[in-house]
Amino acid sequence: MSRNTDFVFTFERAVAVADVLDALGAAGWMPDDMGEINYLIDLDQGDRQQRSLDDFADVVADLERGAAAGHICTIMLTWQITRTGGSFFFYPSGDRLMLAPILNTRTRKDHPEFLDLEWYLSRLLGPLETVGLTGVETTDLA
Repeated sequence: MSRNTDFVFTFERAVAVADVLDALGAAGWMPDDMGEINYLIDLDQGDRQQRSLDDFADVVADLERGAAAGHICTIMLTWQITRTGGSFFFYPSGDRLMLAPILNTRTRKDHPEFLDLEWYLSRLLGPLETVGLTGVETTDLA
């Protein structure tokens, strides 16, 4: 069975891409997708780009410029050594962030067909609260 799961986080004000990535990075989220950074500057027009992990500052600057130009930008982040993660989508408004968990997803032990929402929330709410989190909405649909 194929599932469509996402998390949408809302903030009290526009938050810079760099501020969100700094908060997530301090909590254990890394831009390491199999040894490289994978990101996209314009969801509607571009192809995913790969860069060296050493180029993270340049990637953040690219994402900031893309969002400022009105594009939805995305970067793959993974949780520490587990390689669990997904695409984090930054919206031009800056007051919303979406996660599409697609890398080594965590499922519930009691219902393995469903995503373990608590696993993700326990690793995201704290750091996102430091940058003004006001709400979260989750979806898990077959």
